[in-house]
Amino acid sequence: MTPPTDPTARERLAQERVTHALRAARLARIAAADDLRARAVARSRRVRRALVVAALVAVVLIIVASTLAVLDHRATERTDRDDEVLAAARSATTSMLTSDPAHAEAYVERVLALSTGAQKTRLEQAGAALSAAVAAQTAPSAGRVLSAGLVTDPGSDDPGSRAQVLVVVQASNPVLLGGDPQADRLTLTVGMTRTDAGWLVDSAVPA
Repeated sequence: MTPPTDPTARERLAQERVTHALRAARLARIAAADDLRARAVARSRRVRRALVVAALVAVVLIIVASTLAVLDHRATERTDRDDEVLAAARSATTSMLTSDPAHAEAYVERVLALSTGAQKTRLEQAGAALSAAVAAQTAPSAGRVLSAGLVTDPGSDDPGSRAQVLVVVQASNPVLLGGDPQADRLTLTVGMTRTDAGWLVDSAVPA
Protein backbone atom coordinates (compact mmCIF):
# COMPACT_ATOMS: atom_id res chain seq x y z
CA MET A 1 0.00 0.00 0.00
CA THR A 2 1.43 3.38 -1.05
CA PRO A 3 1.65 5.85 1.86
CA PRO A 4 -0.47 8.95 1.31
CA THR A 5 1.39 12.01 0.12
CA ASP A 6 -1.03 14.49 1.62
CA PRO A 7 0.42 15.83 4.91
CA THR A 8 -2.99 15.83 6.53
CA ALA A 9 -3.57 12.25 5.47
CA ARG A 10 -0.17 11.28 6.82
CA GLU A 11 -0.89 12.91 10.13
CA ARG A 12 -4.27 11.17 10.32
CA LEU A 13 -2.64 7.82 9.53
CA ALA A 14 0.02 8.42 12.17
CA GLN A 15 -2.64 9.39 14.70
CA GLU A 16 -4.60 6.24 13.91
CA ARG A 17 -1.48 4.16 14.38
CA VAL A 18 -0.79 5.82 17.73
CA THR A 19 -4.40 5.32 18.79
CA HIS A 20 -4.26 1.68 17.71
CA ALA A 21 -0.99 1.15 19.59
CA LEU A 22 -2.39 2.79 22.72
CA ARG A 23 -5.53 0.65 22.52
CA ALA A 24 -3.43 -2.48 22.05
CA ALA A 25 -1.23 -1.51 25.00
CA ARG A 26 -4.31 -0.81 27.14
CA LEU A 27 -5.86 -4.15 26.17
CA ALA A 28 -2.57 -5.87 26.97
CA ARG A 29 -2.46 -4.18 30.37
CA ILE A 30 -6.06 -5.19 31.05
CA ALA A 31 -5.32 -8.77 30.04
CA ALA A 32 -2.18 -8.78 32.18
CA ALA A 33 -4.10 -7.31 35.11
CA ASP A 34 -6.81 -9.96 34.74
CA ASP A 35 -4.14 -12.66 34.69
CA LEU A 36 -2.40 -11.19 37.74
CA ARG A 37 -5.73 -10.88 39.52
CA ALA A 38 -6.58 -14.50 38.69
CA ARG A 39 -3.17 -15.60 39.92
CA ALA A 40 -3.60 -13.57 43.10
CA VAL A 41 -7.02 -15.09 43.71
CA ALA A 42 -5.65 -18.59 43.11
CA ARG A 43 -2.69 -17.90 45.38
CA SER A 44 -5.02 -16.52 48.06
CA ARG A 45 -7.17 -19.64 47.81
CA ARG A 46 -4.11 -21.85 48.13
CA VAL A 47 -2.97 -19.88 51.18
CA ARG A 48 -6.43 -20.15 52.75
CA ARG A 49 -6.53 -23.88 52.07
CA ALA A 50 -3.05 -24.29 53.54
CA LEU A 51 -4.08 -22.31 56.63
CA VAL A 52 -7.24 -24.40 57.03
CA VAL A 53 -5.24 -27.62 56.68
CA ALA A 54 -2.64 -26.36 59.15
CA ALA A 55 -5.38 -25.41 61.61
CA LEU A 56 -7.02 -28.82 61.26
CA VAL A 57 -3.68 -30.56 61.75
CA ALA A 58 -3.03 -28.44 64.84
CA VAL A 59 -6.46 -29.30 66.26
CA VAL A 60 -5.92 -33.01 65.57
CA LEU A 61 -2.49 -32.89 67.21
CA ILE A 62 -3.93 -31.13 70.26
CA ILE A 63 -6.71 -33.73 70.53
CA VAL A 64 -4.24 -36.60 70.12
CA ALA A 65 -1.86 -35.10 72.67
CA SER A 66 -4.70 -34.52 75.14
CA THR A 67 -6.01 -38.06 74.63
CA LEU A 68 -2.57 -39.57 75.10
CA ALA A 69 -2.04 -37.49 78.24
CA VAL A 70 -5.36 -38.68 79.67
CA LEU A 71 -4.64 -42.31 78.77
CA ASP A 72 -1.15 -42.08 80.24
CA HIS A 73 -2.54 -40.55 83.43
CA ARG A 74 -5.17 -43.28 83.69
CA ALA A 75 -2.57 -45.98 83.02
CA THR A 76 -0.34 -44.50 85.72
CA GLU A 77 -3.26 -44.39 88.16
CA ARG A 78 -4.13 -48.00 87.33
CA THR A 79 -0.53 -49.14 87.78
CA ASP A 80 -0.25 -47.31 91.11
CA ARG A 81 -3.53 -48.85 92.28
CA ASP A 82 -2.43 -52.35 91.24
CA ASP A 83 0.87 -51.90 93.07
CA GLU A 84 -0.98 -50.71 96.17
CA VAL A 85 -3.26 -53.78 96.18
CA LEU A 86 -0.34 -56.16 95.67
CA ALA A 87 1.69 -54.50 98.43
CA ALA A 88 -1.27 -54.72 100.83
CA ALA A 89 -1.85 -58.40 99.99
CA ARG A 90 1.83 -59.24 100.45
CA SER A 91 2.05 -57.41 103.77
CA ALA A 92 -1.19 -58.89 105.14
CA THR A 93 -0.33 -62.44 104.12
CA THR A 94 3.12 -62.18 105.69
CA SER A 95 1.61 -60.84 108.93
CA MET A 96 -1.01 -63.59 109.05
CA LEU A 97 1.72 -66.23 108.82
CA THR A 98 3.94 -64.59 111.43
CA SER A 99 3.00 -65.48 115.00
CA ASP A 100 4.61 -65.81 118.41
CA PRO A 101 3.14 -68.18 121.02
CA ALA A 102 4.18 -65.70 123.71
CA HIS A 103 1.96 -63.05 122.12
CA ALA A 104 -1.01 -65.02 120.84
CA GLU A 105 -3.61 -62.37 121.63
CA ALA A 106 -1.55 -59.68 119.89
CA TYR A 107 -1.45 -61.91 116.81
CA VAL A 108 -5.26 -62.16 116.76
CA GLU A 109 -5.60 -58.39 117.14
CA ARG A 110 -3.14 -57.84 114.31
CA VAL A 111 -4.87 -60.14 111.81
CA LEU A 112 -8.24 -58.63 112.75
CA ALA A 113 -6.88 -55.17 111.93
CA LEU A 114 -5.82 -56.46 108.50
CA SER A 115 -9.23 -58.01 107.77
CA THR A 116 -12.68 -56.86 106.69
CA GLY A 117 -16.02 -58.34 105.71
CA ALA A 118 -16.53 -62.09 106.02
CA GLN A 119 -12.88 -62.67 106.89
CA LYS A 120 -13.07 -60.34 109.87
CA THR A 121 -16.37 -61.84 111.03
CA ARG A 122 -14.91 -65.36 110.89
CA LEU A 123 -11.80 -64.33 112.81
CA GLU A 124 -13.85 -62.56 115.46
CA GLN A 125 -15.95 -65.68 115.96
CA ALA A 126 -12.88 -67.93 116.10
CA GLY A 127 -10.65 -65.48 117.97
CA ALA A 128 -10.35 -67.54 121.16
CA ALA A 129 -9.59 -70.76 119.28
CA LEU A 130 -7.05 -68.98 117.06
CA SER A 131 -5.34 -67.44 120.08
CA ALA A 132 -5.15 -70.87 121.75
CA ALA A 133 -3.71 -72.44 118.59
CA VAL A 134 -0.98 -69.81 118.37
CA ALA A 135 -0.20 -70.14 122.08
CA ALA A 136 0.19 -73.90 121.61
CA GLN A 137 2.95 -73.47 119.01
CA THR A 138 6.33 -74.75 120.17
CA ALA A 139 8.11 -71.88 118.43
CA PRO A 140 7.31 -68.65 116.59
CA SER A 141 6.13 -69.07 113.02
CA ALA A 142 7.10 -66.99 110.04
CA GLY A 143 6.11 -66.63 106.42
CA ARG A 144 7.28 -64.80 103.35
CA VAL A 145 5.69 -64.13 99.99
CA LEU A 146 7.47 -65.76 97.07
CA SER A 147 5.26 -64.27 94.38
CA ALA A 148 2.00 -62.37 93.99
CA GLY A 149 -0.11 -61.40 91.01
CA LEU A 150 -3.51 -59.92 90.36
CA VAL A 151 -6.28 -62.33 89.35
CA THR A 152 -8.83 -59.53 89.01
CA ASP A 153 -7.91 -55.87 88.81
CA PRO A 154 -9.31 -53.33 91.25
CA GLY A 155 -11.92 -51.24 89.49
CA SER A 156 -11.17 -48.06 91.42
CA ASP A 157 -9.98 -46.63 94.71
CA ASP A 158 -13.54 -46.18 95.93
CA PRO A 159 -14.51 -47.92 99.19
CA GLY A 160 -16.04 -51.30 98.40
CA SER A 161 -13.89 -51.92 95.33
CA ARG A 162 -12.51 -55.46 95.24
CA ALA A 163 -9.60 -57.35 93.75
CA GLN A 164 -8.25 -60.88 93.92
CA VAL A 165 -4.59 -61.71 94.30
CA LEU A 166 -2.90 -65.08 93.83
CA VAL A 167 -0.14 -65.38 96.42
CA VAL A 168 2.51 -68.08 96.80
CA VAL A 169 4.06 -68.14 100.27
CA GLN A 170 6.66 -70.08 102.18
CA ALA A 171 5.48 -70.67 105.75
CA SER A 172 6.73 -72.50 108.81
CA ASN A 173 3.12 -72.94 109.97
CA PRO A 174 0.82 -72.89 106.90
CA VAL A 175 -2.07 -74.14 109.08
CA LEU A 176 -2.63 -70.53 110.14
CA LEU A 177 -4.12 -69.92 106.70
CA GLY A 178 -5.64 -73.33 106.14
CA GLY A 179 -2.62 -75.00 104.58
CA ASP A 180 -1.19 -78.51 104.91
CA PRO A 181 0.94 -78.75 108.07
CA GLN A 182 3.39 -81.01 106.21
CA ALA A 183 4.02 -78.51 103.42
CA ASP A 184 6.22 -75.46 103.61
CA ARG A 185 4.64 -73.71 100.64
CA LEU A 186 1.09 -72.51 100.23
CA THR A 187 -0.79 -70.95 97.33
CA LEU A 188 -3.62 -68.65 98.33
CA THR A 189 -6.34 -66.71 96.59
CA VAL A 190 -6.53 -63.53 98.64
CA GLY A 191 -9.56 -61.27 98.29
CA MET A 192 -8.91 -57.58 98.92
CA THR A 193 -11.51 -54.88 99.58
CA ARG A 194 -10.92 -51.15 99.58
CA THR A 195 -11.95 -49.51 102.86
CA ASP A 196 -11.40 -46.14 104.49
CA ALA A 197 -8.39 -47.76 106.19
CA GLY A 198 -6.94 -48.96 102.88
CA TRP A 199 -6.95 -52.36 101.16
CA LEU A 200 -7.87 -55.11 103.64
CA VAL A 201 -8.25 -58.88 103.34
CA ASP A 202 -11.82 -60.14 102.94
CA SER A 203 -10.85 -63.76 102.24
CA ALA A 204 -7.77 -65.98 102.13
CA VAL A 205 -8.44 -69.40 100.62
CA PRO A 206 -5.89 -72.08 99.67
CA ALA A 207 -5.90 -72.36 95.88
